[in-house]
Amino acid sequence: MIHCRKNKSSNNRIIPAILIILLQIVVQTSCVKEPLYNTDHPNHGRIISLTTDWTNRGEGVEIPASYNIKVGGYTTTLSGTTNEVNNYFEAGAYHINIWNTANNISVAGTTATADYSSELGWFFTGAQDVVIEKDKDHAFTVPMQQQVRQLTLVLEPTGDAADRVTGIAATLSGVAGAINIDNGNPTGNAVTLSPVFTKQPDGKYYATIRLLGITGNAQTLTVTLSFESGNPSSVTIPCDLSNQLAAFNADKKTPLALNSQVLVTPTETGFKATIDDWVEKGGTIIAN
Repeated sequence: MIHCRKNKSSNNRIIPAILIILLQIVVQTSCVKEPLYNTDHPNHGRIISLTTDWTNRGEGVEIPASYNIKVGGYTTTLSGTTNEVNNYFEAGAYHINIWNTANNISVAGTTATADYSSELGWFFTGAQDVVIEKDKDHAFTVPMQQQVRQLTLVLEPTGDAADRVTGIAATLSGVAGAINIDNGNPTGNAVTLSPVFTKQPDGKYYATIRLLGITGNAQTLTVTLSFESGNPSSVTIPCDLSNQLAAFNADKKTPLALNSQVLVTPTETGFKATIDDWVEKGGTIIAN
């Protein structure tokens, strides 16, 4: 009888090899690759640098101490020129609004409304559409626009009866009462306000006002002269300033000064007064 003898040494070598192969298969199939992220907020985006560019402002006009920002539904108050926005944003398109708090100007939604009962503060707005991506840090720069412009009106009484003028009152129509902070365009109805003319040592009457802008096709300054001893009681003169103010909204950082003469002459029944054409920053064109 022939007996087969098992080769234990061969079996001992095969079994460990099989175990190693099985272990490698288990390790390979159980390994899940960790995704690589660029930030610590992989599902959101952040604004790590929001810069407000205040270049477009008038000489002597200071940068506001603080300002409001709105990014989608998120709002906060910041100061300085560059800040990190302390919020995580879902990926998507956003509209940024920036504006400062200014005296006698109130903001509701995207509308800024002026109260002309006293002088307006310097008001700025900025707006920009941006896209925020998840797992990304963003840096945006928003140009700020000065939205209040200074207007100075100068009237110089002349003529034989000029020294009898004791005061000048006026109204100015066609003024913007509100603007859209997205674009600075006037909105709503035009308003009429009353510039206050004050006599200066040079004999001229000055009125300086700050406006959100003008609106509509017609701006009329109605001037009322008062006379010594109330004789006559007053003379009223309408002045069409539509041409002179047509581009008023285009360069709000630059103050505008308009000058004119009031020619006052006696008549059989009292006085006659006419106002010359208005000229920017000096010089008078005689055109009754």
